[in-house]
Amino acid sequence: MLKSLFTRTALLLPFITTSVVAEPLVWQAENANRQFIILGSIHAGKDNFYPLPAAFTDHWDNADALVVEANILKPSSAQLNPAIATTAQMLTDSERQSLAATAKQAGISSSPLLTSPPWLAAISLQMKMAEQAGLSPDRGIDITLLKRAQAKQMPILELESIEQQLRLMEQLDDHGKDLLMTTINEWEEMTKQLSCLISAWQAGDQQQLVSLFEDSQYTDQTDAALINDRNHDWATQLTGDPAYQRGKFLIVVGAMHLLGEEGLPTLLKQQGFSIKQLSQSEQVSCG
Repeated sequence: MLKSLFTRTALLLPFITTSVVAEPLVWQAENANRQFIILGSIHAGKDNFYPLPAAFTDHWDNADALVVEANILKPSSAQLNPAIATTAQMLTDSERQSLAATAKQAGISSSPLLTSPPWLAAISLQMKMAEQAGLSPDRGIDITLLKRAQAKQMPILELESIEQQLRLMEQLDDHGKDLLMTTINEWEEMTKQLSCLISAWQAGDQQQLVSLFEDSQYTDQTDAALINDRNHDWATQLTGDPAYQRGKFLIVVGAMHLLGEEGLPTLLKQQGFSIKQLSQSEQVSCG
């Protein structure tokens, strides 16, 4: 989902005239028994996203496990709840006309969107937006690292299951109508934001990423369900689950989960972990 794609000041070194090499955000959280190396990801990508920051990949050979939001390579029997209202049932005539116009801009038919629940229709539109920007799900950071871990037989741990994520979306207010109508009504602005997001993510520009998040038109309830509540749940798992009590873990989650007072690094710091940014950042300007 696009929102899950969104994530501070530039790292400036005195007396150095050439700019530092900026890169996506990588944080380290550690205590006496464990070390978490956390990479902020984008769930769809392209070739120039790689190689990933050495601040993350240099720890690969010594890591005990890769931790992801959900292991999308693992078979799942999760299915949509057929009792959930469809987009056609949730939208007014005027809203359905707006959906048709946006679907045309995205280059897809509105028919399957109307028979999907609103949250899924929103994701379908947003993925087409990402494709139009040159992004591919197959080049996403998460799936790339999952395939690498699988090939190297590295243990993979997940913070959520596919079924949990599905139930989360189905429990959004009005089944995610807010996500859908924001996507429809803010299509042009979100397209511009996506271009800015890519630049900000590649440069590790937290200030710009926070600005993009704050510009979101989602409701407080939707933001809490998709970002903050999940961050708190993940922090609880990482600090309390026996699977994470000792060792080095590489963690990859959406970049927006790393920002601000409700971000995963801050929540881990509140649990007694020492926190340090390992990556180098610089500011970008989005016109």
